Amino acid sequence: MAPIAGLSDTEKLIISYIQSHPPEECMLDKISMGIGKSRATVLKYLGMLHAKEILDFRHIGRNKLWMLKHSPEPEQDTGFTSDADSLTREVHMLASMAFELNDVALRETQLKDKLNHPELIVLSVDDNLRIIFKNNLFLSRFPDTVTLGEIIRPDNTVKIAGVMRGTKTGSFHSIELDLMEKAGIYRPYQFSFFPHPSGVQTGCTVIVGEDLSVRKQSRRHLEALLYIIRAAGNAKDEMHLLKEAMTGVREKLLPYAHCAVFLSDMRTAYSTFAVTDEMKTGILPFITRCMTTLESVSAGEGDRVLGLLAAGTGTAPVKCAVALPIIEEENAVGAILLVLESDVSTTEIENVEIVADEISGALKMQRLDRERAEYVNTLLAMNRISTILNDTRDESSILEKSIESAMVSLGFEMGCVYLKDDKDEMTARVHRNMPENLRNMCISGMFDGLFERAFTERNLIYITSEMTEYAMLDPAMRANGLSTLLILPIKTGGRVVGLLNMGSRDVKHYLETSLVNISSIGLQLGVALERARLARALESRSENGD
Repeated sequence: MAPIAGLSDTEKLIISYIQSHPPEECMLDKISMGIGKSRATVLKYLGMLHAKEILDFRHIGRNKLWMLKHSPEPEQDTGFTSDADSLTREVHMLASMAFELNDVALRETQLKDKLNHPELIVLSVDDNLRIIFKNNLFLSRFPDTVTLGEIIRPDNTVKIAGVMRGTKTGSFHSIELDLMEKAGIYRPYQFSFFPHPSGVQTGCTVIVGEDLSVRKQSRRHLEALLYIIRAAGNAKDEMHLLKEAMTGVREKLLPYAHCAVFLSDMRTAYSTFAVTDEMKTGILPFITRCMTTLESVSAGEGDRVLGLLAAGTGTAPVKCAVALPIIEEENAVGAILLVLESDVSTTEIENVEIVADEISGALKMQRLDRERAEYVNTLLAMNRISTILNDTRDESSILEKSIESAMVSLGFEMGCVYLKDDKDEMTARVHRNMPENLRNMCISGMFDGLFERAFTERNLIYITSEMTEYAMLDPAMRANGLSTLLILPIKTGGRVVGLLNMGSRDVKHYLETSLVNISSIGLQLGVALERARLARALESRSENGD
């Protein structure tokens, strides 16, 4: 494929990677690792290349497989002919002027295309720094900017005024400036100021800026990133992972005032301050925008979010707040919120984005490890309960030993068994470690809606605090810290004869196969209860016969 003009270095890296790797290696995670950029950055440029019709994709499961797209050649204009002899001199003149205007427009288009450099911003300003022309790179990074003064640091105003005076003498000047890309986030540039080549005072100065953020990435930053990644990778659980990662960010990359990490269900997984429900409601749109756009967002002076965070953290003054997405498979699984007392550079934000990618990978590995461990636990529970049922014949013993074994094997703290009696009414048979209020609610029928659902659906009910269904549970369950609820139908002969219920204060992650294994416990228990009842019936007949 011939080189494509007008692409940034990152876009060229992505295209080069896709050209040099087999199709199965061209997914977001692989490309991000291959070119050394964060998922958020790669995802943004993939979208831009797709919009330019350079790349296309197809879905493989939940992932997108990216590939080069070959656009058809544009059709050539056919032109037109006219009978010139029938036109008046005035019409000829108008036609000539139209062609001249067309040539000017064509020349303007050609110049704009050349000025749309993928790595340099180009703009012209008047003596009041009002922007007259800006190329596409400037427009994409600083949309809706009318004057240069809007996006420079206040203390750089005098510096620019001096440079502008110097250009009026016909001399060339170069200075380093930071431009505000988002509220409180600045990107460093090396700016060159050019006067008119003719030396005539036209009231216009041309400015060309080179992005210095890549040069600002020092060896110290890379070593700090490596340290944080290693520390986070060795963390034993979610809390330690986030604590190690965010402490490393604070000490080695970006000295923030406070931070919080929210997962996709808006659960506060880690924070350095007390996140109240009121505060969470106030900052929810800010965090949601970050997770929806899959881009870092910021809040600056005058934003309501800053007022909430300043009051909630006791930090004064709060200069800006930044939310960064934690991305897994082109979806946000969480967000990092940073509360800052000073402005930050785009280099610092990009470093934290890389840490966010590592957090995403580590969280995924921890989740997979938990799911694998829970799968093994379901097999152990099945085996232990099978042994109990083979060795036990008394119904009460079967129920007591089965729920005890299931709770121990699966790691649940509380549980109960309800069976239907002869009148087809639910009767509590066994309770284990049930809080008094939950036990009373069970007995009084407060949970009959859940129980009825299990009877109707004839399937296991599995609810965790990370699911939307959790909000529909009775507040008493949430008040007791219940994070996982399992309701297993006890089946025999195609009928549901009872329920085995278990609750845990930890979130339990199960694979589909694990849930199938857990469901089989209800089948095993149903068969054992039916066998015990038949044994009692035979024994009763024998006694009556005697």
